[in-house]
Order: sequence, then C-alpha cells, then structure tokens
Amino acid sequence: MENNSPMFFKSNENAAAPSLLILLGLFCINFIFLGGLIQIGTMLLGGASLQKILTTGGDFSQIPNAWVSTILGQGLGSLVGFVGTAWLFWRVIEKKPWSDLNFKSIPSIRVFLMAILIELTFMGFNGWLQELNQNIVFPEALKGLEKTLKEMESTFEKATQFFATFTSFWKFLLAFLVIAVIAGIGEELVFRGLLMRKIYLGTKNIHVAIWLTGFIFAIIHFQFYGILPRMMLGVLFGYFYYWSGNLWVPIVAHIFNNGMIITLMYLHNIHVIKTDLENMDSLPTSIIFFSLIATIGLLFLFRNYLDKQSTDFEIKQNGEGK
Repeated sequence: MENNSPMFFKSNENAAAPSLLILLGLFCINFIFLGGLIQIGTMLLGGASLQKILTTGGDFSQIPNAWVSTILGQGLGSLVGFVGTAWLFWRVIEKKPWSDLNFKSIPSIRVFLMAILIELTFMGFNGWLQELNQNIVFPEALKGLEKTLKEMESTFEKATQFFATFTSFWKFLLAFLVIAVIAGIGEELVFRGLLMRKIYLGTKNIHVAIWLTGFIFAIIHFQFYGILPRMMLGVLFGYFYYWSGNLWVPIVAHIFNNGMIITLMYLHNIHVIKTDLENMDSLPTSIIFFSLIATIGLLFLFRNYLDKQSTDFEIKQNGEGK
C-alpha cells in the first residue's frame, strides 16, 4: 500500500486470511457462546427460571425483573463479545497497542461535528431504504425462507418494543450506556478497526473492504428486514474511518446514531415529543431526494477538508524538517 494512503500500515501485521479466521473464531466464542451464557445468567440472577427463559419467544415481559436483567446481560455480552474479541485479537495475538488502530492523530472537533451532520442529513434517504427493505417480497419458491425471516423479525420487534418502554431517567442512562456507548465502541473496534482493516490488507482495495465490512456488519445483526439501512450506515462509518484515519470518528458517529434513537424513544415515552420512531409515515420523495444529494455534497466537503488538513500538516512537517 502506498505511503500516501490514509490507511498506510506502518508495521508488519499477521496475514489477512488467518487473521479473519481467528477473528471469526473469537467472535463466535465470545459473542455467540459466552455472550449468550451471560444473557441467560443475568436473567437467572434476576429470578427467572431456565424453562421460562427458553419459552419466552422474544416476549421478555414474562421474565421477573426482565428489563434490568436483559439490558445488563446485553451490556456485559457486548463487552465480552466485541471489546473482548478486539482485545484478545489486537493486544494478545497481534501484540499491538490500541493506538496502532489509528493511522492519523485524533482530528479537530470540526471533523466530528461534520460527521454527525452527515448522519443527520442521511437519515431521510436511509429511512427510505428501511421502507424499501421492509417491503421486499420473495418469489414463490422462497416463501418458506420469507416466512422464517418474518418470524425472526417479529421476535426482534417484540424485544425492541420491550426495551423501548422505559420511562425512568436511570433506565434511560443505562440503555444509553449499553446500546449507544458500549455497542458503539465495541462494534467499531471489531468491524472497522479490525475486520475492515484485515479485508483491506488482503484485497488491497479500500472500497471492497468498506462495502464488504458494511454488509457483514448488517447481516451479523440477524435482521433481514433492516439489512439495507444498517449496511449503508456501516459503509458510512467505514468511509469516516478511511478518510479521517482515526477510529474515534466512526466510534463517535456510531454512539451518536444509537444514542439519538434511545433519546428520542425516551422523550416519546415521557410525552415530551409525539413522534414515534416505530410508526413514522413515509417521507415525501422530495425529502428523500434532498437527503441523498445533501449527503453526497457533505461527504465531498468532508473528504476535501480532511485532505486539505493532511496536506497542510505534511507541508508544515516538511518545512520544519528543513
């Protein structure tokens, strides 16, 4: 990779193929196996029976102390599954410091604000993708698969509705910590910091790495009827990382995205705002089109600003070196 790449690898790393297999193995053990055990364990500690847990069908309201035990289980599971996987791979196997995940120093506050503005602008177009995704109809030969996916979606919707019913401020803070902060940091460490990095190392094509990582990021949430908007968010985070060269940019963007949703849910639940995110009407075509054009324009400005900052820094460094 060329030295002028925003993601230039300054030191040797383990090869892409074995690294991806190791990452997959660690993730399966930490997130799927250990994370699942942690979730069940917190429910058991909350007073639920194992039989009750296994027969809820996604309706967690049947479980004693359900909200607290499930959100704590999700938080601890995310810590082990994502942060734990990243730590084991990067610090133990690769034996590298966390700072090596960044290719450039942390940018100015303006960069973070620009990334957040892009996210807000992108919401209209991504909302249209969500609607498009939910209206996908399978051909007759795949109706069995469609039924299975819709049943899975229904289970996830029950869980989401249950988590979204909080009205107390301390529950809001706990949900924000788990769903926004822990998930934002952990998922970006694994997907952008490690997975995208290794795919880029193997393919030598940053765009393949960004889009493939975005697709994997979407499917790993196991919600087919949300795969398009989630993939595009993952792609957006990928370009934030690539152009800025610093993992904190997509981390902050991810935290903001999840945190905004949690905050709007809370404000709706306590009747501060009337908008219900789960039952929003379709956006007008003009808003969707404006969202797409404005997002493209802002991304262009975002990249140009970062390129200029990088060029100015190099000129300054060369000037001081003379």
